[in-house]
Amino acid sequence: MKSKIILFFVCTAILFQSCITKKNTLYVQTKKLPFKIESGFPFEPKIKSDNILNIIVTADNPEAAAVFNLVTSNRNANSENTISQGNSVTYLVDYKGFIEMPVLGRFKVEGLKKSELEDLLKEKISKIVDNPVVIVRILNYRLYVVGEVNRSGEQRLDNGERVTIFEAISRAGDLTINGNRKKIRILRENDGVQTLNVIDITKPDFINSDFYFLQQNDVVIVDPNSTKITTSSIGPFATAMSIITSAISLYLLIDRF
Repeated sequence: MKSKIILFFVCTAILFQSCITKKNTLYVQTKKLPFKIESGFPFEPKIKSDNILNIIVTADNPEAAAVFNLVTSNRNANSENTISQGNSVTYLVDYKGFIEMPVLGRFKVEGLKKSELEDLLKEKISKIVDNPVVIVRILNYRLYVVGEVNRSGEQRLDNGERVTIFEAISRAGDLTINGNRKKIRILRENDGVQTLNVIDITKPDFINSDFYFLQQNDVVIVDPNSTKITTSSIGPFATAMSIITSAISLYLLIDRF
């Protein structure tokens, strides 16, 4: 009888340890629906070293703007004719944060927002060309999601430069049931300094934080929740208890006979 009581309490303790509550698994929790919250700021990515920039310049006089739109030529044979094809030249932001453009020379772009770089280029080019229009794109925008997600690793944004934490999580195949939604860590570099920040995606007001929109090269770290940690730590204990309870059950069965 005592063995049965001990077995009951052991099993009950293990079950309680492995409980995952609704409060710890739902995203953006609120008691009132519909719930409205406005993002307090527009997001625009900043240019960083190692970025690859595509810069296109147009103007009223296309020939005057052509000098800023260098292309690399490829020659491909097609029947008897030779066709020349051009690819736009891209600009790599060096480790000091500089690029070098035709006519304009070498200047620093790191730390500028895209719109700020476009304005800077317009100011420089307007001294040479009338009514210039400048379009800047970041071609190698990327970030990383690791930890308790279904597909961890690098994420490349080939067709966009804005991604929210939810979009990144979706690309990673969602958090596992054991992911800690209340303490997601984000490793971010600003001006050469790495900072580690924590957000709680179960609360709706985090949408107004600086980490709702992810910046390039951010590392999103999803830690295991307490249930996963506890389960892992009691794994050997649970195995031992399973053997003991099996032995007790076998003993009680034999004892009946």
